[in-house]
Amino acid sequence: MLTYPFLQNGATIGVTAPSSGVEKELHSLIELAKQRLETQGYQMVIGDTVWTQDKAKSASAKQRATELQAMMQDDNIDMIIPPWGGELLLEILPYLAFDLFKPKWILGYSDLSGLLLAMTLTTGIATAHGTNFVDLRGEYIDDTTAMWLQCVQTKTGESVTQFSSNMYQEKWKFDEPSPYVFHFTKPTYWKSIPSQSIEITGRLLGGCIDIIRHLIGTPFGNVHQFREKFIPNEPVIWIWKTVIFIRQNYVEP
Repeated sequence: MLTYPFLQNGATIGVTAPSSGVEKELHSLIELAKQRLETQGYQMVIGDTVWTQDKAKSASAKQRATELQAMMQDDNIDMIIPPWGGELLLEILPYLAFDLFKPKWILGYSDLSGLLLAMTLTTGIATAHGTNFVDLRGEYIDDTTAMWLQCVQTKTGESVTQFSSNMYQEKWKFDEPSPYVFHFTKPTYWKSIPSQSIEITGRLLGGCIDIIRHLIGTPFGNVHQFREKFIPNEPVIWIWKTVIFIRQNYVEP
């Protein structure tokens, strides 16, 4: 059986950088996101790795794994939200003791897909593919991004209904800060192979395919073992996405 964490109001959120950290000129993004969540009543613990970035990673693989491991075992930290993704998350997996992880949500996307899928397959603890920490810095929050909180506050056995966004961001405009963080410029629409509406049921697994494909054939990607141990005889719905993203240095006022 899968384990679904639950985030209480006023909980403590840990921020650590298992992939990329944040360059000095962008530290204001972390401070702003921290302030936004604190005004909502949440306590924040910001790890050392968040504030550093060198050669496409926040710190050495061992240091990143050690900080994440400590937060996952800390009873005073209720949830983990990394600042954003990156490129070298997979380096930390051999250093993690997944069997010592406490049930708590990890939320993120992009390079973090490698951690989310490996954790769920290994431990049976559900993870959340959604917004990164810096995406929560906006003066306002759009309906799609705001769903992260409702999802992690849905109790086992209860349900949550999500809807597609009406608009999406075609590209970043870092030189034109938006009070919603994202710049919505294009209408969202869905395509399916059959022309009629379809309905499917199952457990969601997946992430960024260019990241999670590296788990194939490793102890961190054993889907067969996961299915037998945690969801026997249940169907799986695979969600795959691709990401092409070039981060530009910018300073947001």
